[in-house]
Amino acid sequence: MKLVLKIAVTAITIFYGLVPAIADLNETHLFNPLWSEHARFHGAWFLAFAAGIALVALFLTWVRDDVFLPIAFGLIFVAGFWVATIFGPAYGGALVDENGYVQTVLGLDSNMFLFSVVGVLLLILLALAMRVSRTDQ
Repeated sequence: MKLVLKIAVTAITIFYGLVPAIADLNETHLFNPLWSEHARFHGAWFLAFAAGIALVALFLTWVRDDVFLPIAFGLIFVAGFWVATIFGPAYGGALVDENGYVQTVLGLDSNMFLFSVVGVLLLILLALAMRVSRTDQ
């Protein structure tokens, strides 16, 4: 069971460490000529941070045999998305750029859908990790 848990944590970690870079290294995000240079700087910083945290999480999972911190990192990543989404109107942010296009899954914005699924999966993994931890003691 612990191996399955570690593989699931790894999959989610790779998701949040790699997918944003794949999604954002293009003309609609990081290379968007309509974005200010400072906004692109923050975009690059975010992508590097996400990748770095993911690498640390993978190290913790496989070398230190710890899934709790990697799960916490993932939950913080998801929470950051929701904070930015909820407070977007206060700072002039939006889920979709005005010159972008809206992708939906089951009628929801694709980011909202994916971050909802990832958040729920992380909570399930946290419960499973707690259960596995109790049985190991």
